[in-house]
Amino acid sequence: MKMKKQLTKWISLTLTSIMLIGAFTGCSNPSSGDSNGTDNESSSNSSETNNDTNMKVKSIVIGSSDVWDTLSPFRTTSGQYNSSVRYIYDRLALQTADNRYIPQVAKSWDVADDGITWNIELFDYVTDSEGNNITASDIVWVIEENMRQALKPAFNKVESVEQTGDYSLIVTMKQDVVNAFELILASTYVVSQKAYEESADGFATSAITTSPYTVVELVTGSSLTLEKRDDYWQKEELLEPEQANNLDKITYKIIKEASQQQIALETGTVDAFESLSATTVNAFENNSDYDIVKLPSVVGLQLYFSGDESRVIADDVNLRRAIAYAIDAEGIVQGTYNGYATIQHDSAIESVVGYLKKWNEEEYFPYDVDLAKKYLAESSYNDQELEMLVISNSTMQRSAQMIQSYLMAVGINLKLNIVDSALFSASRFDGAQYDIIMIPAGAGSIPNFWGNRYDATSYDKGDGTARNDMVLTDMIHETWQNSNFTEENIDKVRNYINDKVYAYGICLPTSLTVYKSKIKILNKVEIPLGTIDFAACTYE
Repeated sequence: MKMKKQLTKWISLTLTSIMLIGAFTGCSNPSSGDSNGTDNESSSNSSETNNDTNMKVKSIVIGSSDVWDTLSPFRTTSGQYNSSVRYIYDRLALQTADNRYIPQVAKSWDVADDGITWNIELFDYVTDSEGNNITASDIVWVIEENMRQALKPAFNKVESVEQTGDYSLIVTMKQDVVNAFELILASTYVVSQKAYEESADGFATSAITTSPYTVVELVTGSSLTLEKRDDYWQKEELLEPEQANNLDKITYKIIKEASQQQIALETGTVDAFESLSATTVNAFENNSDYDIVKLPSVVGLQLYFSGDESRVIADDVNLRRAIAYAIDAEGIVQGTYNGYATIQHDSAIESVVGYLKKWNEEEYFPYDVDLAKKYLAESSYNDQELEMLVISNSTMQRSAQMIQSYLMAVGINLKLNIVDSALFSASRFDGAQYDIIMIPAGAGSIPNFWGNRYDATSYDKGDGTARNDMVLTDMIHETWQNSNFTEENIDKVRNYINDKVYAYGICLPTSLTVYKSKIKILNKVEIPLGTIDFAACTYE
């Protein structure tokens, strides 16, 4: 497989830092008691450890604040790193926590000398849960439909896709862009065209997929239940550890409010909680009944300013600068995340491929009330009420309330528009709906991050906030080519974004997964979200 030297260099640098954090192994102290929702094997199959009977885990109930509210395979980037996604859809390739891409439905891929023509070979025995055989024509259709719907910026970089055989195809990219093709592999959710077109609701509530699990129930905003298929198409010996399926049943319970998350763990409503609110984690620290996995999240907490001409903030860099200086990032780290976060030094998070470590030593909008008031006085702001769009969960709401107070202290009136996930997804790319939007954003590489947020050709109305800065767009397009992906050019784009204050990166949370210690995990498998894949983990 031919790899790009520039990309390999950046990935190597990124992996070095990631590997210092990763690779959790070990087991917890045994404890007695009920399974609290965990199904166990019969006692004849149990093992004895420290005079306690430990039943091998076969099912688990996971608490989460963020699970898909529809099963549609054609969707935005929101929630694409959720742990449940692997159980719902196979992809062409699976992205691992250390930024490798391992074959899933695609058996192999290689690139021609031009750097943009990619040949993909598929496994020739892929079937979905209804027995539909997946061929290259299905994959061509899925990619073309993603291009047509334009919900993911990754597919805007595809020039064409063409079937070359029953199980082979060619994807031609518009440019030789860092990590762009790999993102297509990880963003293509595999379905049968026939099955999808026969669906009454486009797989919104019931999906027929090739994945190792079948969705048996989806209650939007409440729960998601999956059961392991006994006819999964892939051969067990070809699966990587990240693809193991060691649980028979997985249930997600959606709990957004922080205190309810804590109660759910304490009462046994859930066996584990992924991305637990940091305000409640103290209840489980130094408690032998629980284990805590702490990993850097792959999404930061950022503010993006509307670029829609209907909003006063769009053309007022001094107002945007005043807001950035008015916010005490360290205060939010302590007040919202209970100290489980690190301050950002850019709108992009530190783990993305292409991030320059020197930025961490540079000044980045330090909290300064006097400076905020100075820039506010130089702005066109005249006591208007600005509006911030916020998704409805306890962490985002707490951060938004603190920001509202910080802005009030310098004389800026801010209204919080707190909405559910469906309305947030429907409004997030329309800058006319807000002055500021709070989005926990991340990406595998900095070109992808820039493309998602600042590329004016990404969405119908412009960039991620409806801004149409073609100077920046051209700079991004030039820089993200492998041949131009240099430190000098990366710095140039980053400085332009910060000079214009199109966004403000606040902090990178620590992702906290808490589970009952009676669930005895021998080897933990991490996923890019900063949590663990419970099905891929191995158990006593």
